Amino acid sequence: MESTSTVIVPTKLYLQGSIDFIKVLNSVQVGQKLTIDFGKHRHINPFSLLYVSIEISKCIKRLGKRNVDLINYQHLTYHAHVGFFKAFKIDFGNKPGQANGSSTYIPIKIYSSQKIIERACKDNCAPAKFLENDCKEIAEKLTMSNSGDLFDNLSYCLREIFRNVLEHSKTDKFGFCAQYRRSINKIAFALIDNGIGLRKSLSFNPHLTLSDDMDAIKNAIRPGISGKSFAGNMFEDYGEWANSGFGLYMTSNICKLGGKFFVASGNAGLSISENATKEYSLDISGTALNLSINTQKIYELNKTLTELSKAAGEAKTKPSKSSLGLN
Repeated sequence: MESTSTVIVPTKLYLQGSIDFIKVLNSVQVGQKLTIDFGKHRHINPFSLLYVSIEISKCIKRLGKRNVDLINYQHLTYHAHVGFFKAFKIDFGNKPGQANGSSTYIPIKIYSSQKIIERACKDNCAPAKFLENDCKEIAEKLTMSNSGDLFDNLSYCLREIFRNVLEHSKTDKFGFCAQYRRSINKIAFALIDNGIGLRKSLSFNPHLTLSDDMDAIKNAIRPGISGKSFAGNMFEDYGEWANSGFGLYMTSNICKLGGKFFVASGNAGLSISENATKEYSLDISGTALNLSINTQKIYELNKTLTELSKAAGEAKTKPSKSSLGLN
């Protein structure tokens, strides 16, 4: 007789809660039946929307659709609206990307890397340049403005995160979503890809010796560190859009101004803020990012980037114009 495991979804699914929940899901053995009970669940953030939906999808595939049952989820109308359930093929709510989004949220969206690269080639431009309009549209929708310090910083961060995925991850697709909670002056933006991960990406740089996934993460947020841009390497030069290994460094430091920056790859995750860092143990097939921006601690973008560039004195390469916001 087959045994049945029932997993209760926590009331709040934030970073640590999501990690713990996924570990419980992954402990269910093939051959067992699984019931996932959402009855007590209420709150979720952008990172967990992506991470949990991806991992439930993987769990259903691993155990078999007939062996996984979801119950007591009909009250989760926000989750349904932004595409959470249909992301793992449960017929409740919208598909990812179906909702329009608003000044408070961007629904789960799935982008095809190949389609982006093909369209960029057709327009004879760098993929990051091609995506710039998308990043500005997302920033404009959330900030309700197409100018100003917050708009400039947010669109810059999104562009650098997107270009990092396209230039390094070798992923076929990636998902993202966002939320703006004005009551606490916080924008949260999450992205997860299914690519090769930071450790393998950086391993193409012969000047780096990486001991594990955490070592790769810590190197990835250093200035001028890249799996493409290093001494002696010949890579495609996009001029002002050239890869210079400053994307995660710049973005993480913008987030640290009163907010947080989280990056995970392989079996490790790292959260950094102005005054603290915390390491996590988890399992990510690819790379995950969560940007938490304090909207009251944002300053003029060009000035911020110039100061960060000067602070990166040990970097072996110089930031490109795009990384300095000068394109």
